[in-house]
Amino acid sequence: MRILFLCQYYYPEKIFVQHITEALTKDGHEVTVLCQTPNYGYGKTLEGYENGKTEKINGVRVIRLKTYPRKKGKFSLIHNYFSFQHAANNWARKTNEVFDVIYAWSLSPVLYLSAGKILKRRYKIPYVVHVLDCWPASIYAVLHKKEKGLLRYFLKKWFASYYNSADYMYVSSPSFLTYLEEVCGKKHPPMEYLPQPYGEIKEKPYPLEKKTHSFLYAGNVGALQLVPNLIEAFAALKNKDVDFHIFGNGKMLEEAKKVAKENALEEQVHFHSAVSQEEIFFIAKKMDAVFVSLKSSDSIVSSTIPLKCITSLTYGIPVIGVLEGDGKRVLEEAGGCFTSLANKEDIVKNMEKVLTLSKEEKEMMGEKNIAYAKKNFSLQHFMNTLEERFLTLRK
Repeated sequence: MRILFLCQYYYPEKIFVQHITEALTKDGHEVTVLCQTPNYGYGKTLEGYENGKTEKINGVRVIRLKTYPRKKGKFSLIHNYFSFQHAANNWARKTNEVFDVIYAWSLSPVLYLSAGKILKRRYKIPYVVHVLDCWPASIYAVLHKKEKGLLRYFLKKWFASYYNSADYMYVSSPSFLTYLEEVCGKKHPPMEYLPQPYGEIKEKPYPLEKKTHSFLYAGNVGALQLVPNLIEAFAALKNKDVDFHIFGNGKMLEEAKKVAKENALEEQVHFHSAVSQEEIFFIAKKMDAVFVSLKSSDSIVSSTIPLKCITSLTYGIPVIGVLEGDGKRVLEEAGGCFTSLANKEDIVKNMEKVLTLSKEEKEMMGEKNIAYAKKNFSLQHFMNTLEERFLTLRK
C-alpha cells in the first residue's frame, strides 16, 4: 500500500514515531511522511532545511514543508501551529500523488488534521486518525482553565470537524474514548484503544559521572511534568551519596534550576541537554530508578498514558510514577513500580524505598516491567492491528 503518514514532527525532532514508519516500510509498504521543517526543540529551523526538503530516511520518504520555527513565547507557538497547517493544506490541495490510505499521528496541535480531510475528499481514500493528544482539553490544561462556556462550545465544534472527517480513530489511552465521544457527538467515527508501541532501542554509550545511587528524569521539562516538585522532594532526602540527573529542555527548566540552587543541590542535581533515546537507554541502566510524572487535574490530559511511561518500563529498572489515570494503572499493573500522588512526602517515601532495595530486588522489578511492556506495548501487535485496519477500510 501507498501510505501517507501525517504528523507535524519527525526525526531529527525528538518525537518517537520513526519506528512505526520504518516498520511499515519493512512490511513492504511505500510510506511518505508529511511534516514540518525540523525546528521543535531547537528554537530554529535546522540548517539545510530552511526552504523545505524532500529526503529518504531508512526507506521512508519524508516531505518537509517550510514552516515558521517554534521559538519562545505564545505568539511563536501559535504562528508555528498555523504555519504548518497552512503549508500542509496547500500541499494537500495541489498534490497529484494518490495514496491508498492516510494515517495521521495526532499530537498537539490538532490543526494539521485538516490536510488529511482535504486529501480524503479529493481522492476518496480511507483516513485513519490516531489521537495522542485530546483537543480542546490540551488547550485548557496548558491555560489552567476548566472546559466550560461559549468558547468551549466553539472549540469543540471546530476540532470535532477534524476528528469526524476520519473513517476510523485510534486513541492512545482508554479514557480518551469517553471524552472524544462527547466532543465529536453522535456521528463520530468508530473508535478503538491502541496504545503507542515501543520500538527496539539499541544502546548508545554516553559518558556520565554519578554517585553511588542515582535517579533519572528524561523528557520535556514543562508545566505538566512537575520537575521542580521532584527536585523539592529529592532535597528532602538529605542524602549526600545520591544524585539526580535530569535530561531535557522546556519552559520550566529555569524554574527547576532555581529550585535546585535554593536547596543547595548544585553538586547533586545535574541538568543535561536532551539526548537520543539510544543514549537514555544506556544511561538508565546505570540508575536506581526513573521518574515518570504528570500533573494531576480535572482534565482528561492527566489521564493519558505518556510515551515516557511505556519506554521507561523497557529500561529494566524500577519506575517511580507521580501521576494518575491510565498511566498510573499501567505502572501498578506492571509490578516493578512505585506510584504516588504529587506531594513531597509520598515522593520521598518512594525514593527511600528504592534506596533500600538490594541489587537483586531492583533487577526483579526491572524484569517485571520489561515483561509487561512486551505483552502490552509490542510493536508487532501494533503493526498487525494497524495493517489489518488499513486493509479492511480499503475493501
